[in-house]
Amino acid sequence: MPDKLRYYASVGLFYLKLSLQKQLEYPMYYLSCFVMIPLMYGTGILLLRFIVSNFQPLSGWTFAELAFLYGLGQLSHGITMVFSVQNLWLETYVLRGEFDRMLLRPLGVFYQFTVKYINIIGLMDVAVGVAILIYGSRLAHFEWTVGHTIRIGLVVAGAALIRSSVFTIFCSVAFWTKRSQSMFMLLNDFMERSTLYPLSIYPYALQAVLTAALPIAFISFYPACAMLDKACRAPGLPDISLWTPIVGAVLFVLAHFVFNRGLRNYESAGA
Repeated sequence: MPDKLRYYASVGLFYLKLSLQKQLEYPMYYLSCFVMIPLMYGTGILLLRFIVSNFQPLSGWTFAELAFLYGLGQLSHGITMVFSVQNLWLETYVLRGEFDRMLLRPLGVFYQFTVKYINIIGLMDVAVGVAILIYGSRLAHFEWTVGHTIRIGLVVAGAALIRSSVFTIFCSVAFWTKRSQSMFMLLNDFMERSTLYPLSIYPYALQAVLTAALPIAFISFYPACAMLDKACRAPGLPDISLWTPIVGAVLFVLAHFVFNRGLRNYESAGA
């Protein structure tokens, strides 16, 4: 087992090296992205400030709490963009027969697909997410104790698994339809908007969907409720605020299953 793990790790590091070499061929492109991404997410913070200042707290959430919620969500978004952006190109892999080579190698196809591309641009999303989270935590007087830091680390890891797994589950439709890029864009936009505001502003039916059917509420809303001591739990229901790592692990297993199930329908480019 240790030899097998070392082999998989060496393959992952080799893919990381190839990804960096390919992306660093166009440094000016990445430099422009590193400038634009902070501006893009800065408008999100300004929008929240404008809404709360000119109207009223959103469902009892102040600007400081909204900034904390936004930062928590953006940090998991950044990690997802680093390690799972290849879901955007899943339909291209299918159309060009990219899975042919993966099927011939003595490695799991799902593993190869997962480590195939490490996105440098996503590191800027991570940096912006960290900055917003620290800014929001200072405004909300959140204490960075050892226990809180560990909880946030587990929540962010689980939230990144949720985002990545949702992309993989729905984008695997490309194995049947040969199309999934629009699905990725739709999901990305939906998750960005639904994690920007507290879940409690939505109707109860939608809250139930975003908790049980498509558990996006576990990305930032429920963890932020627990960490900021806000009452977000319905009477009579168990406290599920910090179930994010568990939900992420379950969705990852489901994503692995759906991906492999779709792979059975894969046809080579010449088929």
